[in-house]
Amino acid sequence: MPRIAIKKKDYMIKDLAGWIDGRMHSLGLNQESVARELGITQAALSTRLNPKKYESGVTKDPFSYGDMLTLFKLLEATSEEKQRLMTL
Repeated sequence: MPRIAIKKKDYMIKDLAGWIDGRMHSLGLNQESVARELGITQAALSTRLNPKKYESGVTKDPFSYGDMLTLFKLLEATSEEKQRLMTL
């Protein structure tokens, strides 16, 4: 199904969760170690990475700006990845 402009933020949240999950896997990190770096529990990280929580309205925004900076450093994000993930 093609993406439509009106749902761009929803797509960005799903893309972010997918990118984080993929980078964690490629770097051999688990949710517990990433959650520890963010100062949250593993269950909280799992909730933030679940796109269905946004569709149902349970959660508004998954990560704060500070959380994103920590994630980018921990997951070794390139400048291009940062630009793509942070630009609406």
